[in-house]
Amino acid sequence: MIEGTIRPSMKTVWAAYLLAVLVVLAGFWLYYTYGQDQPRWLLAIPLIAFLPPLKMHISRRLITMRLEDNHLIIESGFVSRTRRIVDTAKIQDVTVKQRFGQRLLGTGDLTLEDAGQGGSMGMPNVDRPYQIADAIIKSSKR
Repeated sequence: MIEGTIRPSMKTVWAAYLLAVLVVLAGFWLYYTYGQDQPRWLLAIPLIAFLPPLKMHISRRLITMRLEDNHLIIESGFVSRTRRIVDTAKIQDVTVKQRFGQRLLGTGDLTLEDAGQGGSMGMPNVDRPYQIADAIIKSSKR
């Protein structure tokens, strides 16, 4: 059984933050090595590298999944929230898709299809996707 709330993985977010720090350090090094006669506001330009990881971090917090009793609850959104509650008995297909980088990090994209009119739903970049998929399938067979 899955315990707690499932969110997309922080592994790629931390990798993006690390890359942003390297870009900022390289920008500062370039400024202090070659551009000391330039205006100091140029030091702020490398900080733009933090925008993509911040966006990834915020968007990660916007989607959650919980498996409670015989229901799978998926919530998404920031200002307006969407909550989808699916009876696990109606889940027909659970697909785990892993790209090469995701396989290295142990994450994957989870896609669920139910028997109702709702079609498919999913969550990108989840830690331990096979364990989660197995728990959902096991819950749907009860």
